[in-house]
Amino acid sequence: MSLHDEPQGVGSQEQEEILRLRAEVARLQLERDNASKSSTKPAGRGAGLVRRIVAVLLVVLTAVLACATVPALYLRSEVLDTDRYVATVAPLASDPAIQAEVASKVTTQITEAVDIEGITRDAMTELGKVAPRVAAVIAGLAPAIAEQTRTLIHSAVSKFVASPQFQDLWIQVNRVAHQGLVNLATGNTGGTVNIDQSGTVTISTKEIIARVKTLLVEQGVDIAARIPEVNAQITLLQSPELVRATEAIRTLDRTAPILAWLTVLSALGAIAVAPRGWRRRTTSNVGLGIAVAMAVLALGLAIGLDIFLSTIPPATVSPAAAQTLVDTLLAPLRNGVRFVFVVALLIALAAFLSGHSRPAEFARQGLARTGDYLTGKVGAGQAKPWQHRLARFRRILEAAVLGIAVLVLILWQYPTAAVAIWTAVVAGLAILLIELLCRPAVVAAHAAEPIPGVSPKS
Repeated sequence: MSLHDEPQGVGSQEQEEILRLRAEVARLQLERDNASKSSTKPAGRGAGLVRRIVAVLLVVLTAVLACATVPALYLRSEVLDTDRYVATVAPLASDPAIQAEVASKVTTQITEAVDIEGITRDAMTELGKVAPRVAAVIAGLAPAIAEQTRTLIHSAVSKFVASPQFQDLWIQVNRVAHQGLVNLATGNTGGTVNIDQSGTVTISTKEIIARVKTLLVEQGVDIAARIPEVNAQITLLQSPELVRATEAIRTLDRTAPILAWLTVLSALGAIAVAPRGWRRRTTSNVGLGIAVAMAVLALGLAIGLDIFLSTIPPATVSPAAAQTLVDTLLAPLRNGVRFVFVVALLIALAAFLSGHSRPAEFARQGLARTGDYLTGKVGAGQAKPWQHRLARFRRILEAAVLGIAVLVLILWQYPTAAVAIWTAVVAGLAILLIELLCRPAVVAAHAAEPIPGVSPKS
């Protein structure tokens, strides 16, 4: 090998790098010139301003509609989907606060239905007639024995509500009582779970008392056989705010599909009406607007929940039970708010990184340099034919990846924020892999492009 050959190889690599840099500079100059030409056009400036104003108004409208759509869709999913509702309330059966509340209320209902002290006093009187000598000894024991019987009943009820049988019964009762949530939204009455005009939500304990009666009789508590068939109710919640909220709930229930479509159309309209150079920015603003709306909604839920719980009389429902019940029922709504918040932020971030701002350009250049480094380490040399084909169709493949990610989020029955994050991560890694695999072909294509104002021999 002659001395002339080695510098030629080094010089060819430097020349390819110079050509690639020139092509990048030329592309940026063309984008700058096109942007300056479009900005200096006098015609249509007023129309462009109007379109930007309309786009901003539609972004605000989208955020407002999203703030109403998420609670409306939550309400419909909880009202119309019985399996979803049962899955939401099923864990309450094993919650200590709910178990204690149910045990206390059911014990009170049983002792009020049966005059335990009167029955005990009559039994003592009959025993005194049979055994006159012990009459003086047992006199006055009726209240103590009655209290012991109440303690025994409460112990039996507490044991039952802590058993798997109660959890099964709780699910069955709530499945049948699901109509009560429909009543809450539609204003109808009837069903196992009801809400009255004072804002009291109750649930029937008929089956629970029947099961406890059988359990006590099996344990030899003869007085339990006198427990009548009690179709009583226990209060789950009591707040006048519920009555005022029913009208809003009914409105949201009826308008949920309309609100969802209006939100989508408003977002698409904001992007479509924006001037050509503002569409990515408008897309990012739509995402940020929805994210801000979800943050405001989450704050409103937290404040509203504190206000609502403060209106519940402690004598009616224990604060711990009320807190647990409300938190459980609102858990799907909170998950929905987090999901929409994360998706909106991802949309805003994707639109921002694909734009022409300096931070976006810097981020893309950093990724390009990283890709050049990795491809140079892994597979230096000429791009292979399959890399050229991949580079030619990479936009179609990346669009397919994004389409699959969107379909996953749409078809997932009840997506959460974690689902959205992992879907975005997997889609991002797939797109990054495509870019890395075809990077040598993309660099070669840019180096081969003719540079405006530069002679190919220069």
